[in-house]
Amino acid sequence: MTLTELQEMWKTDCIIDTTDLGAEAANGPRLHAKYLQLLTSTRLKLRKVEVQYLRLRRNKEQYYRGELTQEELESLGWDQYQYTKPLRAELDALLLTDSDMILAQDKVEYYKTLMYQLEQIIKSLNGRTWDVKAAIDWQKFTQGGY
Repeated sequence: MTLTELQEMWKTDCIIDTTDLGAEAANGPRLHAKYLQLLTSTRLKLRKVEVQYLRLRRNKEQYYRGELTQEELESLGWDQYQYTKPLRAELDALLLTDSDMILAQDKVEYYKTLMYQLEQIIKSLNGRTWDVKAAIDWQKFTQGGY
């Protein structure tokens, strides 16, 4: 699922139908279960991309230090690093600007953004019961039921 798809889905699901507040009250648990499932699966995907990032970082550190064998280089699809072995500070700078590392970090950040969006949706759903109750109370008040 993409962030845009999630946002569009929530745009539809966040609307409270004030003409049928009873159904909206009953719909809350279904929506909560839907977004909780998405949150859980996204959390697992985030963990997976974080592990991929850490493995790539380890491989890149070994690559820049010249510690990978020719077979390992071939399996990764990389050419031998042709420059001098970098110092620790230089290695960090190389890793920060390495295109593979940037892509991997972007993937991690993307899933963190999805997680944040889903957590905010769950928070909103937790307050939805109060929103529906307030709408029911308002209808009672405007119709002279209080």
